[in-house]
Amino acid sequence: MKTLLHLVPLALVAGALGCSLWRPSTVAGRGHIRLVGRWDASHAPDRIVAVNPGSSFEFRYRGTSCVLLFDRSANPPYGGPLPQLWVQFDGAWTKHVLDRDRLVLGTDAAPGRHQVWVILKSADEHQARWTPPLVASLTLTGVEVPGGKLLEPPRRRKLILEAIGDSITEGILVYKEGKDWPDRADSRFTYAFRTAEALGAEPRIIGFGAQGLTHGGNGGTPAVGLAYPFVYKDVPAEEAPADVVVINQGCNDGGAKSIETLYLGLIRLARRRNPDAHIFCLIPFAQVHARSIGAAVVSARADWDTKVYLVRTQGWLDPKADTTDGVHPSAEGHTKAAEKLTAFIRATLGR
Repeated sequence: MKTLLHLVPLALVAGALGCSLWRPSTVAGRGHIRLVGRWDASHAPDRIVAVNPGSSFEFRYRGTSCVLLFDRSANPPYGGPLPQLWVQFDGAWTKHVLDRDRLVLGTDAAPGRHQVWVILKSADEHQARWTPPLVASLTLTGVEVPGGKLLEPPRRRKLILEAIGDSITEGILVYKEGKDWPDRADSRFTYAFRTAEALGAEPRIIGFGAQGLTHGGNGGTPAVGLAYPFVYKDVPAEEAPADVVVINQGCNDGGAKSIETLYLGLIRLARRRNPDAHIFCLIPFAQVHARSIGAAVVSARADWDTKVYLVRTQGWLDPKADTTDGVHPSAEGHTKAAEKLTAFIRATLGR
C-alpha cells in the first residue's frame, strides 16, 4: 500500500501483486500516513515535499517489511552531501542517508503490526531549498507494504509546538565531527524538538541557517518575516494552528541597531497564524538584541495579547562547554536548553 498526506489522510490503491500501496491525497477522510511538521502537499497525490529538518511522517502497518519510496531527482546529482533521515521502527532508531529511491524497513521483522516514524534529520543548509529545484529537500512519493496493509496512523498528539528560528533551531553543528554538513547537523537533538517531546507535543520546526529578521539565510531563503508563511517559494504553508509557538530569532541580526519593529511584526504574524497559541519569545542564547526583543514583547502585551511571554536565557548555556563552535549548541547543550525551556513553559501554563 502507498500513502501521503497533508494533515489529512491519503487515498489507498490496492496493488495487483498483493502489496498495499499508498499515494498522497488531499481528499478528506481517515488516512493511513500522517504528516508532522511542515510539508508541501500541493503536488499530491504524486508526492509531498519537506525542506525543513525536523519535518516527519508516521504510519502503522500489518505485515513484515515496508518500503519508503522517494523522488531524489532534485537532490545533489554529482555526489554532493545528501539529506539524512532518522527512522524509528517499533521504537528503535536508525540513521539513513538519502542515497536511494527505495528504503526497505523491517526485513527481519516478524509478521504483525509495526509502527514507523521518519524524520528529516538534516540537509546541507547551503544547497537550494527555497527556489526549485530544491536540492536540500525530502520528497516522499509513497509507502509500500508487500503482502500486507497500512493501518490507521498513530493518534495525533494533543499539542502542536511550532519553533521559528535559524540554524540553532534546525540543528546545525550539533556535532563537532562529521564528513560533511548533514553529518554534523541533527534536528531531532535540538532544543525545539526535545522541548516538544517533553511536552508531549508534535514538533513543527521552521529554521533556516543564517536567516534573520533583517536579511535572508542560506539556501536562498528570504528574511524570516517573508519566509514564515510559506513552505518554500510560492507554496503557502497550510497547517493546523499551533498551541505553543517558540520564537528564537535575532542571533543573525548583529548588524542592526534595533530589531524591535520587525520582531513585533513577527509576533503579530505568528499570532494571526496561531490565534490561540501561547507565544514564547526567547532571548537568543548568544544574548543579542535582548532590549529589542523585550520591548517587542511589551508592545505585544500592551495590545492585549497576554499570551506572549519573554524568555530570558542568560546562564542557560556555557559557550565553551555547551557549544561546538562558541555559538551553536552541542547535543548536550540543546538538551540543557530544552530542560530550561520546558520548565519555563510548564510553569507559565500551569501544567
